[in-house]
Amino acid sequence: MTRRLGHALVWWSLAAAVGLLLGGATSFAQQHLPDGLRSFANSNSGWTLLAFAVVVVSTRWSSARPWWVAAGVGLVVFHALLQGYAIVSTLRGFPDSYGPGDFFFVVASLAGPVIGLAGLWWRSASGVRRAVGAAVFAAVMIGDGAWGLLRVVETTGWLYWVLSIAVGLGFLAWTASRLLVARRDRGLAVGLTIVGAALFVVLFSAV
Repeated sequence: MTRRLGHALVWWSLAAAVGLLLGGATSFAQQHLPDGLRSFANSNSGWTLLAFAVVVVSTRWSSARPWWVAAGVGLVVFHALLQGYAIVSTLRGFPDSYGPGDFFFVVASLAGPVIGLAGLWWRSASGVRRAVGAAVFAAVMIGDGAWGLLRVVETTGWLYWVLSIAVGLGFLAWTASRLLVARRDRGLAVGLTIVGAALFVVLFSAV
């Protein structure tokens, strides 16, 4: 148990370091990306994409595969992304912070472990769990893209939100056609993605 906890602390520390670096980079990206892509640097889908990628990479090694380690990686990296963005933005003269009670702090606390498990299941599991993992990621990408087109497109432009939807749809299609064998699992992935994306739009539109 002590050895497993030691491995977990190593991965959580690495996740924090990577998250801080990537989060800090998004502060620069928000200023220097083309207008149509700037929303990537300060959006739920953009940070989810980065967090999911970190979890998937970490689960290539067995020491990061226990569910509680992967959930912790997702939690840590999501919070580190926010803090990295806030720290670098503040140092650049654009004061920002994400503390307890802040909306995005709450989102990171709730979504981080879910993204961690989704990345683990998509990368290392099969069948139903892989379908669920794929649906979680796809639903966020599609839901956030749809929300952007419905709510903020006039101030941000449409390009990033369309790309977010395309990434979610492409990821879902690739997973369903290449990684899911049973028709039941494919249907589950598609159904959960539709429901999840719709809930995302509804919940974030109410905020």
